Amino acid sequence: MAHQSYAEEQTKISRETKFATLGRAIADRVLSGDDATEFIQEAAVRRYQEYERGDRSARFAALARQVGDAYVQKRDIQPLVEELRELRRREIG
Repeated sequence: MAHQSYAEEQTKISRETKFATLGRAIADRVLSGDDATEFIQEAAVRRYQEYERGDRSARFAALARQVGDAYVQKRDIQPLVEELRELRRREIG
């Protein structure tokens, strides 16, 4: 089992709590017959941000693995390094 630091665990709990709170707010609005669009939009934005962070991290990890494999197999790593550079450039802005 992977070890998580206290800060990582607290961040995960906080993120889950925010989504749970949004879920309850959406349900409460719908149950009372009110419009839940505001909370639904917030959930969508939070989910998109979460996906973007995870997707970018996964892409960095995948490319780094490919660089390692290519290096061991004595293949050209330059195209992969360029992909990493471009991904990082887009991340930084």
